[in-house]
Amino acid sequence: NFRQEAQLSFERNVYERQVINNLSLGGLYVEGQFQQHIGDLCTIELRQPGIETVDFRAKGTVVRIDAQGMAVEFVTMEYESFLFLQTTLLYRADDPVALGTELKQDLSFMLEEDHTPSYPFKD
Repeated sequence: NFRQEAQLSFERNVYERQVINNLSLGGLYVEGQFQQHIGDLCTIELRQPGIETVDFRAKGTVVRIDAQGMAVEFVTMEYESFLFLQTTLLYRADDPVALGTELKQDLSFMLEEDHTPSYPFKD
């Protein structure tokens, strides 16, 4: 269970200040109404309220849409964002030891080496 605001940037739509209801090693669930479809790609950014610095940036794909919101699976993220994700999950976990075991397993996404400032899915 994780409640923080995020920005989701799709090719044609940007959703600011969206509430993340659930965060996991594989993705997140965002509350709200969205004009997106399963398979749409986006950039996800998390910031602390009132601070411009991005704490977490990942690329993801929509895997589920329902009446309450949508689920986005991580596709790629920078190493620093991965460290933020690990730390956040371990800090909030009911059982950090069990979660630590999961973190050692193969990732379902790729780690990027550097940040590309332009829209991530255009060549």
